[in-house]
Amino acid sequence: MTGLLSLTSVLAAAAIVVAAAIAWWSARPILHASIHRRSGDSRTRLVGRGALDAFARSDTLVVDPVGSITVGELRVVGVEPIDPEHDRSLRWFAGALQHGADDPVARAISRLSARGGATEVKHVPGLGTAGRVDRHPVRVGASEWIGLDRPPDDGWHQVVAVEVDGRALGSLTVADPVRDQAPGAVASLVADGWRVVLVAPSDAAVRHLSAAVPCATVVRDGPTLEDGTDPVVVARSSTALDLRSAAGAAVSDRLPTRSAGVAMEDVAIHHVAAVLRLLRGARPRLRAMRLGVLVVAAAGTGSLLLAPPGSPEVFAAVASVLALPAALMLPLARWT
Repeated sequence: MTGLLSLTSVLAAAAIVVAAAIAWWSARPILHASIHRRSGDSRTRLVGRGALDAFARSDTLVVDPVGSITVGELRVVGVEPIDPEHDRSLRWFAGALQHGADDPVARAISRLSARGGATEVKHVPGLGTAGRVDRHPVRVGASEWIGLDRPPDDGWHQVVAVEVDGRALGSLTVADPVRDQAPGAVASLVADGWRVVLVAPSDAAVRHLSAAVPCATVVRDGPTLEDGTDPVVVARSSTALDLRSAAGAAVSDRLPTRSAGVAMEDVAIHHVAAVLRLLRGARPRLRAMRLGVLVVAAAGTGSLLLAPPGSPEVFAAVASVLALPAALMLPLARWT
Protein backbone atom coordinates (compact mmCIF):
# COMPACT_ATOMS: atom_id res chain seq x y z
CA MET A 1 0.00 0.00 0.00
CA THR A 2 2.89 2.34 0.76
CA GLY A 3 4.34 1.82 -2.73
CA LEU A 4 0.96 2.57 -4.26
CA LEU A 5 0.65 5.75 -2.25
CA SER A 6 4.17 6.78 -3.26
CA LEU A 7 3.28 6.26 -6.92
CA THR A 8 0.09 8.29 -6.38
CA SER A 9 2.13 11.09 -4.87
CA VAL A 10 4.48 11.11 -7.86
CA LEU A 11 1.58 11.17 -10.33
CA ALA A 12 -0.17 13.92 -8.37
CA ALA A 13 3.02 16.03 -8.25
CA ALA A 14 3.51 15.49 -11.99
CA ALA A 15 -0.05 16.69 -12.64
CA ILE A 16 0.61 19.86 -10.63
CA VAL A 17 3.87 20.56 -12.49
CA VAL A 18 2.30 20.04 -15.92
CA ALA A 19 -0.71 22.21 -15.05
CA ALA A 20 1.56 24.91 -13.64
CA ALA A 21 3.73 24.89 -16.79
CA ILE A 22 0.64 25.30 -18.96
CA ALA A 23 -0.60 28.13 -16.75
CA TRP A 24 2.82 29.83 -16.87
CA TRP A 25 2.91 29.87 -20.66
CA SER A 26 -0.78 30.83 -20.85
CA ALA A 27 -0.21 33.95 -18.77
CA ARG A 28 1.02 36.08 -21.68
CA PRO A 29 -1.80 35.22 -24.13
CA ILE A 30 -4.35 35.78 -21.37
CA LEU A 31 -2.80 39.16 -20.63
CA HIS A 32 -2.83 40.06 -24.35
CA ALA A 33 -6.50 39.10 -24.53
CA SER A 34 -7.24 41.26 -21.50
CA ILE A 35 -5.53 44.27 -23.12
CA HIS A 36 -7.48 43.58 -26.31
CA ARG A 37 -10.76 43.56 -24.37
CA ARG A 38 -10.02 46.54 -22.13
CA SER A 39 -8.88 48.75 -25.01
CA GLY A 40 -12.50 49.23 -26.04
CA ASP A 41 -11.71 48.48 -29.70
CA SER A 42 -12.31 44.94 -30.94
CA ARG A 43 -9.66 45.45 -33.65
CA THR A 44 -6.81 46.32 -31.26
CA ARG A 45 -4.11 43.60 -31.14
CA LEU A 46 -0.80 43.35 -29.31
CA VAL A 47 1.67 41.89 -31.83
CA GLY A 48 5.03 40.24 -31.12
CA ARG A 49 6.37 38.49 -28.02
CA GLY A 50 8.72 41.40 -27.35
CA ALA A 51 6.01 44.05 -27.50
CA LEU A 52 5.56 44.46 -23.75
CA ASP A 53 9.31 44.77 -23.19
CA ALA A 54 9.64 47.28 -26.05
CA PHE A 55 6.94 49.53 -24.63
CA ALA A 56 8.35 49.21 -21.10
CA ARG A 57 11.87 50.36 -22.00
CA SER A 58 10.79 53.34 -24.11
CA ASP A 59 9.85 56.79 -22.86
CA THR A 60 9.52 58.57 -26.23
CA LEU A 61 6.63 58.64 -28.69
CA VAL A 62 7.42 59.77 -32.24
CA VAL A 63 4.06 60.66 -33.75
CA ASP A 64 2.99 61.40 -37.30
CA PRO A 65 0.20 63.91 -36.56
CA VAL A 66 -1.88 63.02 -39.64
CA GLY A 67 -4.71 60.83 -38.41
CA SER A 68 -3.48 60.76 -34.82
CA ILE A 69 -3.33 64.38 -33.71
CA THR A 70 -5.47 65.55 -36.62
CA VAL A 71 -8.66 64.07 -38.05
CA GLY A 72 -6.67 62.70 -40.98
CA GLU A 73 -8.62 64.26 -43.82
CA LEU A 74 -9.30 67.76 -45.11
CA ARG A 75 -12.44 69.48 -43.86
CA VAL A 76 -13.99 72.91 -44.26
CA VAL A 77 -13.01 74.76 -41.09
CA GLY A 78 -14.16 78.24 -42.09
CA VAL A 79 -16.92 79.82 -44.21
CA GLU A 80 -16.60 83.53 -44.97
CA PRO A 81 -19.39 84.95 -47.13
CA ILE A 82 -19.01 88.53 -48.37
CA ASP A 83 -22.66 89.07 -47.46
CA PRO A 84 -23.91 87.03 -44.48
CA GLU A 85 -27.19 86.45 -46.34
CA HIS A 86 -25.24 84.44 -48.93
CA ASP A 87 -23.85 81.93 -46.44
CA ARG A 88 -26.28 79.18 -47.47
CA SER A 89 -25.82 79.84 -51.19
CA LEU A 90 -22.03 79.83 -50.76
CA ARG A 91 -22.15 76.38 -49.17
CA TRP A 92 -24.71 74.95 -51.57
CA PHE A 93 -23.19 75.98 -54.89
CA ALA A 94 -19.60 75.20 -53.85
CA GLY A 95 -20.53 71.79 -52.43
CA ALA A 96 -22.71 70.83 -55.38
CA LEU A 97 -20.03 71.73 -57.94
CA GLN A 98 -17.27 69.90 -56.09
CA HIS A 99 -19.22 66.64 -56.17
CA GLY A 100 -18.01 66.49 -59.74
CA ALA A 101 -14.31 66.77 -58.82
CA ASP A 102 -12.01 64.20 -57.21
CA ASP A 103 -9.25 65.62 -55.02
CA PRO A 104 -8.94 66.05 -51.24
CA VAL A 105 -10.00 69.72 -51.24
CA ALA A 106 -13.00 68.99 -53.48
CA ARG A 107 -14.09 66.08 -51.29
CA ALA A 108 -13.96 68.33 -48.21
CA ILE A 109 -16.08 71.04 -49.87
CA SER A 110 -18.54 68.52 -51.33
CA ARG A 111 -19.65 67.60 -47.80
CA LEU A 112 -21.24 71.05 -47.47
CA SER A 113 -24.23 70.09 -49.61
CA ALA A 114 -26.03 67.26 -51.32
CA ARG A 115 -25.21 66.40 -54.90
CA GLY A 116 -26.93 69.04 -57.07
CA GLY A 117 -27.44 69.31 -60.77
CA ALA A 118 -23.80 69.99 -61.65
CA THR A 119 -23.03 69.94 -65.37
CA GLU A 120 -20.18 70.97 -67.66
CA VAL A 121 -17.73 70.44 -64.81
CA LYS A 122 -14.11 70.93 -65.75
CA HIS A 123 -10.91 71.20 -63.80
CA VAL A 124 -8.63 74.14 -64.59
CA PRO A 125 -5.07 73.12 -63.61
CA GLY A 126 -3.57 75.32 -60.93
CA LEU A 127 -6.74 77.39 -60.54
CA GLY A 128 -9.80 75.35 -59.58
CA THR A 129 -13.07 73.93 -60.88
CA ALA A 130 -15.71 75.51 -63.15
CA GLY A 131 -19.14 74.31 -64.21
CA ARG A 132 -22.85 74.86 -63.84
CA VAL A 133 -25.14 74.06 -60.92
CA ASP A 134 -28.85 74.21 -61.71
CA ARG A 135 -27.91 76.22 -64.81
CA HIS A 136 -25.96 78.82 -62.73
CA PRO A 137 -22.30 79.24 -63.77
CA VAL A 138 -20.07 78.47 -60.75
CA ARG A 139 -16.33 78.65 -60.19
CA VAL A 140 -14.49 77.36 -57.10
CA GLY A 141 -10.76 77.86 -56.77
CA ALA A 142 -7.86 80.21 -56.15
CA SER A 143 -8.73 83.66 -54.82
CA GLU A 144 -6.80 85.41 -57.59
CA TRP A 145 -8.73 83.42 -60.20
CA ILE A 146 -12.05 84.53 -58.74
CA GLY A 147 -10.77 88.07 -58.13
CA LEU A 148 -11.31 87.94 -54.38
CA ASP A 149 -8.85 89.58 -51.99
CA ARG A 150 -8.00 86.95 -49.39
CA PRO A 151 -4.80 86.20 -47.42
CA PRO A 152 -2.53 83.66 -49.14
CA ASP A 153 -2.42 80.06 -47.95
CA ASP A 154 -0.25 79.65 -44.85
CA GLY A 155 0.82 76.07 -45.57
CA TRP A 156 -1.72 74.57 -43.18
CA HIS A 157 -4.98 76.26 -44.19
CA GLN A 158 -6.03 76.52 -47.81
CA VAL A 159 -8.38 79.33 -48.86
CA VAL A 160 -10.79 78.59 -51.73
CA ALA A 161 -12.93 81.34 -53.28
CA VAL A 162 -16.44 80.81 -54.71
CA GLU A 163 -18.13 82.65 -57.59
CA VAL A 164 -21.75 82.25 -58.75
CA ASP A 165 -23.25 83.99 -61.78
CA GLY A 166 -20.06 85.97 -62.26
CA ARG A 167 -20.14 87.39 -58.70
CA ALA A 168 -17.85 86.38 -55.82
CA LEU A 169 -19.86 85.07 -52.88
CA GLY A 170 -16.98 84.55 -50.44
CA SER A 171 -14.41 81.96 -49.48
CA LEU A 172 -13.98 78.63 -47.71
CA THR A 173 -11.01 77.62 -45.58
CA VAL A 174 -9.95 73.97 -45.78
CA ALA A 175 -7.55 72.18 -43.41
CA ASP A 176 -6.95 68.91 -41.59
CA PRO A 177 -8.22 69.97 -38.15
CA VAL A 178 -6.65 68.98 -34.85
CA ARG A 179 -8.84 66.53 -32.93
CA ASP A 180 -10.66 68.05 -29.97
CA GLN A 181 -9.26 65.32 -27.69
CA ALA A 182 -5.65 65.71 -28.84
CA PRO A 183 -4.36 68.40 -26.40
CA GLY A 184 -5.76 66.57 -23.38
CA ALA A 185 -4.53 63.18 -24.59
CA VAL A 186 -0.99 64.47 -25.16
CA ALA A 187 -1.02 66.16 -21.75
CA SER A 188 -2.02 62.84 -20.13
CA LEU A 189 0.79 61.03 -21.97
CA VAL A 190 3.31 63.60 -20.75
CA ALA A 191 1.96 63.21 -17.21
CA ASP A 192 2.46 59.44 -17.54
CA GLY A 193 6.16 60.00 -18.32
CA TRP A 194 6.16 59.99 -22.13
CA ARG A 195 8.04 62.50 -24.24
CA VAL A 196 5.78 63.18 -27.22
CA VAL A 197 7.48 64.28 -30.46
CA LEU A 198 5.28 65.33 -33.38
CA VAL A 199 6.88 65.19 -36.82
CA ALA A 200 5.40 68.03 -38.89
CA PRO A 201 5.55 68.09 -42.70
CA SER A 202 6.12 71.84 -43.03
CA ASP A 203 7.16 74.96 -41.12
CA ALA A 204 3.52 76.09 -41.11
CA ALA A 205 2.52 72.75 -39.56
CA VAL A 206 5.21 73.18 -36.91
CA ARG A 207 3.75 76.56 -35.92
CA HIS A 208 0.16 75.35 -35.96
CA LEU A 209 0.76 72.13 -34.01
CA SER A 210 2.99 73.88 -31.47
CA ALA A 211 0.13 76.26 -30.70
CA ALA A 212 -2.59 73.59 -30.74
CA VAL A 213 -0.72 70.94 -28.69
CA PRO A 214 1.64 72.86 -26.39
CA CYS A 215 2.65 69.82 -24.33
CA ALA A 216 4.29 68.15 -27.34
CA THR A 217 7.68 68.76 -28.94
CA VAL A 218 7.10 69.57 -32.61
CA VAL A 219 9.92 69.07 -35.11
CA ARG A 220 10.28 69.25 -38.86
CA ASP A 221 10.99 66.09 -40.94
CA GLY A 222 11.68 63.76 -38.01
CA PRO A 223 14.08 63.21 -35.10
CA THR A 224 17.03 60.84 -35.18
CA LEU A 225 16.66 57.49 -33.44
CA GLU A 226 20.03 57.67 -31.71
CA ASP A 227 19.06 59.24 -28.41
CA GLY A 228 19.40 56.20 -26.13
CA THR A 229 15.89 54.76 -25.88
CA ASP A 230 14.09 53.05 -28.74
CA PRO A 231 11.09 55.25 -29.49
CA VAL A 232 7.56 54.05 -30.00
CA VAL A 233 6.35 55.31 -33.37
CA VAL A 234 2.67 56.14 -33.86
CA ALA A 235 1.69 56.38 -37.52
CA ARG A 236 -0.70 55.18 -40.16
CA SER A 237 0.61 52.56 -42.56
CA SER A 238 0.16 55.04 -45.42
CA THR A 239 2.17 57.73 -43.67
CA ALA A 240 5.24 59.45 -45.02
CA LEU A 241 6.89 58.92 -41.62
CA ASP A 242 8.91 55.82 -42.51
CA LEU A 243 10.34 55.09 -39.07
CA ARG A 244 8.14 52.24 -37.89
CA SER A 245 10.52 49.44 -38.90
CA ALA A 246 13.45 51.20 -37.16
CA ALA A 247 11.63 51.83 -33.89
CA GLY A 248 11.55 49.76 -30.74
CA ALA A 249 7.79 49.31 -31.20
CA ALA A 250 5.05 50.79 -33.34
CA VAL A 251 1.39 51.67 -33.06
CA SER A 252 -0.23 51.55 -36.47
CA ASP A 253 -3.18 50.24 -38.45
CA ARG A 254 -0.80 47.78 -40.11
CA LEU A 255 2.56 46.86 -38.61
CA PRO A 256 5.70 46.20 -40.66
CA THR A 257 6.77 42.56 -41.03
CA ARG A 258 8.40 41.05 -37.93
CA SER A 259 7.86 44.17 -35.84
CA ALA A 260 6.44 44.40 -32.33
CA GLY A 261 3.73 46.76 -31.28
CA VAL A 262 0.02 47.44 -31.30
CA ALA A 263 -2.16 47.11 -34.39
CA MET A 264 -5.27 49.29 -34.13
CA GLU A 265 -7.54 50.53 -36.88
CA ASP A 266 -7.90 54.04 -35.44
CA VAL A 267 -4.62 55.61 -34.29
CA ALA A 268 -6.33 58.69 -32.85
CA ILE A 269 -4.03 59.89 -30.07
CA HIS A 270 -6.67 59.57 -27.32
CA HIS A 271 -7.16 55.89 -28.23
CA VAL A 272 -3.38 55.41 -28.32
CA ALA A 273 -3.03 57.04 -24.89
CA ALA A 274 -5.59 54.64 -23.39
CA VAL A 275 -3.79 51.59 -24.81
CA LEU A 276 -0.36 52.81 -23.69
CA ARG A 277 -1.70 53.29 -20.18
CA LEU A 278 -2.79 49.65 -20.19
CA LEU A 279 0.60 48.53 -21.51
CA ARG A 280 2.47 50.41 -18.79
CA GLY A 281 0.61 48.33 -16.20
CA ALA A 282 0.87 45.06 -18.13
CA ARG A 283 4.33 43.84 -17.15
CA PRO A 284 3.75 44.04 -13.35
CA ARG A 285 0.53 42.08 -13.86
CA LEU A 286 2.30 39.47 -15.95
CA ARG A 287 4.85 39.03 -13.15
CA ALA A 288 2.05 38.80 -10.58
CA MET A 289 0.21 36.19 -12.66
CA ARG A 290 3.29 33.99 -12.96
CA LEU A 291 4.21 34.47 -9.30
CA GLY A 292 0.72 33.30 -8.37
CA VAL A 293 1.21 30.18 -10.50
CA LEU A 294 4.51 29.42 -8.75
CA VAL A 295 2.97 29.91 -5.28
CA VAL A 296 0.03 27.61 -6.04
CA ALA A 297 2.28 24.96 -7.59
CA ALA A 298 4.71 25.13 -4.64
CA ALA A 299 1.86 24.87 -2.15
CA GLY A 300 0.42 21.89 -3.95
CA THR A 301 3.67 19.95 -4.23
CA GLY A 302 4.61 20.90 -0.68
CA SER A 303 1.35 19.46 0.64
CA LEU A 304 2.17 16.21 -1.13
CA LEU A 305 5.60 16.01 0.43
CA LEU A 306 4.37 16.87 3.90
CA ALA A 307 1.23 14.74 3.79
CA PRO A 308 1.26 11.74 6.20
CA PRO A 309 1.19 8.25 4.71
CA GLY A 310 -2.25 7.15 3.59
CA SER A 311 -3.65 10.67 3.09
CA PRO A 312 -5.56 11.35 -0.14
CA GLU A 313 -2.78 13.10 -2.13
CA VAL A 314 -5.02 13.39 -5.15
CA PHE A 315 -7.15 15.95 -3.32
CA ALA A 316 -4.14 18.26 -2.94
CA ALA A 317 -3.33 17.89 -6.62
CA VAL A 318 -6.90 18.60 -7.69
CA ALA A 319 -7.12 21.63 -5.38
CA SER A 320 -3.86 23.03 -6.75
CA VAL A 321 -4.90 22.58 -10.37
CA LEU A 322 -8.26 24.23 -9.67
CA ALA A 323 -6.53 27.16 -7.97
CA LEU A 324 -4.25 27.92 -10.96
CA PRO A 325 -6.92 29.83 -12.99
CA ALA A 326 -7.58 32.02 -9.97
CA ALA A 327 -3.85 32.73 -9.70
CA LEU A 328 -3.87 33.86 -13.33
CA MET A 329 -7.01 36.01 -13.20
CA LEU A 330 -6.65 37.66 -9.79
CA PRO A 331 -3.98 40.19 -10.93
CA LEU A 332 -6.30 41.24 -13.79
CA ALA A 333 -9.19 42.05 -11.49
CA ARG A 334 -9.97 45.78 -11.16
CA TRP A 335 -7.38 46.62 -13.85
CA THR A 336 -8.28 49.94 -15.48
